[in-house]
Amino acid sequence: MAENIGLLYPIYLDISMMVSFVATIEGGYSLENVWKQSKDLSGDLSSEVEGEAGLPDILSTFVKASLKGSGSVEGKLARSEESQIVLRHTEASLFMRLRHELRRQGRIVSLDECEQEQWDLIQPSRPSDLVEISGEVHRSPINEMTQIIKRIMPFILQSLPQKEGIIDIDKLTSEQKKSLEMIPIVQALCADLESSPITDMLLKHEGKWKKSAVLDLSTKVLPLEEQELLRCGRVVVLGKATRVLTRNENINLYRRSILGYATQDLLIQMSSGFNGLQEMNAQLEPLKVEYPAIEIIPMAIYV
Repeated sequence: MAENIGLLYPIYLDISMMVSFVATIEGGYSLENVWKQSKDLSGDLSSEVEGEAGLPDILSTFVKASLKGSGSVEGKLARSEESQIVLRHTEASLFMRLRHELRRQGRIVSLDECEQEQWDLIQPSRPSDLVEISGEVHRSPINEMTQIIKRIMPFILQSLPQKEGIIDIDKLTSEQKKSLEMIPIVQALCADLESSPITDMLLKHEGKWKKSAVLDLSTKVLPLEEQELLRCGRVVVLGKATRVLTRNENINLYRRSILGYATQDLLIQMSSGFNGLQEMNAQLEPLKVEYPAIEIIPMAIYV
């Protein structure tokens, strides 16, 4: 009987991590399997088709088509023929099989049902455990701020008074001048964030006992401009736990930018100023993530 493997769609997939796990568990890996059959086809066509009935239904059509295309003399196959089918895995299908096997072996710690007593018990556990948690993904406050301003910047520039296609500085109001002065700062922040190989996103699990996960995403796997794909509702994260926060610890969500070195008062002032903009209906996530929370290097984020 075929294994009942869940049909999952990974939006984010760290292929190098996945392949390493597959190779360790299976003693190597391959993205394809080759099925071959060689026969001296001297019988009629129908008998050979019946000989392929053991293949899965999804492949049997291709096998029959291959045999029907072979040469015949008066309804008899009179030559030797080799049939070959290549069963090719995609990276996503390989991930589905890996997760299925990891769950079967009990090597994934599910965090969704963890309540406070259970959560506190995993504090001294191995930080390298594979964990899985579901929830909604949010940008870090610094990423949210820069992405919103980056997108609204062309509209701001278009609204400024112009003369012969050039911004008319003399006609700018004080507010417009402040907006214009912010543009190079935002551009520098964007360049700073884009130069980092890692970006933070925040997952919030709204179950019986609320908890959070800081996700260390590789920008090589999913660039900053494509991370909007993760904001699609409830997703599931599977990855390596690197830290479980205690009650006295926190993670600064500005740490991936130069603003991570700024004082807390300055960051609070910036966030409050952005949240207080009457023209913007946006609320930034808090400056820091605190207990109960976990930090994860994701292998996959899927639905």
